[in-house]
Amino acid sequence: MKTFLTFTLMALITGQSIGQSPHTKETVKINGIDIYYEVYGDGEPLLLLHGWTQSSRFWSDYIPTYAPNFKVFAIDLRGHGRSSELTDDFSIEKSATDILKLLDFLKIERAKAIGLSYGGLVLLQLASLHPDRIESMVLIGASPKYDGAENSNLDKTFSYENLPEPFIKELKETHYGGESQIKALFNPKLNYKISIGDENLKAIETKTLIVNGDRDEIMGIIPATTLHENLPNSELWIVPNTGHIAIIGSNQDNFLSKSIQFFTKE
Repeated sequence: MKTFLTFTLMALITGQSIGQSPHTKETVKINGIDIYYEVYGDGEPLLLLHGWTQSSRFWSDYIPTYAPNFKVFAIDLRGHGRSSELTDDFSIEKSATDILKLLDFLKIERAKAIGLSYGGLVLLQLASLHPDRIESMVLIGASPKYDGAENSNLDKTFSYENLPEPFIKELKETHYGGESQIKALFNPKLNYKISIGDENLKAIETKTLIVNGDRDEIMGIIPATTLHENLPNSELWIVPNTGHIAIIGSNQDNFLSKSIQFFTKE
């Protein structure tokens, strides 16, 4: 179990390097908290939503490919990076509302978006509540139903006390609120749950690319097939020999190519 924990956590932070410089960096007050974002490139808006314990820096190696094609908004989700730390009243729906209000602040009527893992849950929740605001989306390692800390694969394994020291060191480099902010991410009281029924999924007409590793050790593969069966305008890409973060390493170039093609095709 310890080996599994270390592997999974280190996979979550893979890619959090520093890439090209943004032409805008800003922290804005949204729903009473600070939300940090960076802007790159020009063109149609593309939102990048990172996974749990990550930050907008996860996308550093992807942005140079996206920026020539889109106006990229790399966002630190609530509780992550330079955004405000999580509080006990957190929910996936609140995080989705943060993105909605940020779109309003930026005067963006509709956007393309990519959501990875936790970011995929936030994006799916946003699309279910406000499908008119998301033109097309890529969901990576996402699920319409997730019970958070009660998930049998995570539960007590993902407690702050069980974190490997290298992982804590990496988190401190990307989370600017320090230990307090990091501990808040692992608060067992937090509501990381999401539950979107089949009928609600069928009402989401947003064009969607669903990406999932065939060896996803956190979500498994059933949530991806459930999404594909119920989202009426969706495509499914099962990435072979790959775990939860299915777009890193040798899969990165293929993902970049497929996602750009998906967003730009008629």
